[in-house]
Amino acid sequence: MKKRILNERLAAIVASIRHGEMLFIADAGSGTSAKALYPLSPDVKYLDLGVVTGSPSFQDVFTTLVECGDFEGAIVTEDMLELNQKDYQVVEKYLGKENIHVMHYIPEYYQMRDRCKAVVQTGDYGIHGQAILIAGYPSADIPMEWLKKGLKDDD
Repeated sequence: MKKRILNERLAAIVASIRHGEMLFIADAGSGTSAKALYPLSPDVKYLDLGVVTGSPSFQDVFTTLVECGDFEGAIVTEDMLELNQKDYQVVEKYLGKENIHVMHYIPEYYQMRDRCKAVVQTGDYGIHGQAILIAGYPSADIPMEWLKKGLKDDD
């Protein structure tokens, strides 16, 4: 059975995201208030999906977004590689190692978070159970030679 996004706001965010825009999947511990150590920019949409501790999980939200949306890559923290291999392996399985960018956590990752179109907060309490998805789609090089056929210069 193909997954569908049932949350109306999340479905609208995914439908509106365009190539090169980013979506931040945050764990339940990610500070988003104005009083947080690194407060979330008011320009970034915020959606809290957390229901109870651990639900939905990072993996639930990540896999659903990748299966239902057009995402070509992800950005994770170097700390995720060290402290949360379980979630990192999910990112790698769905996007491939070559499409994962690793960056320093503080302050660079938070600065990148503030460039995202939206933050989707899960109920996950895993260590560094978060990633930034980059919209787009991987594709092979498009051969352009066929466009030139029939033009005067090619005759």
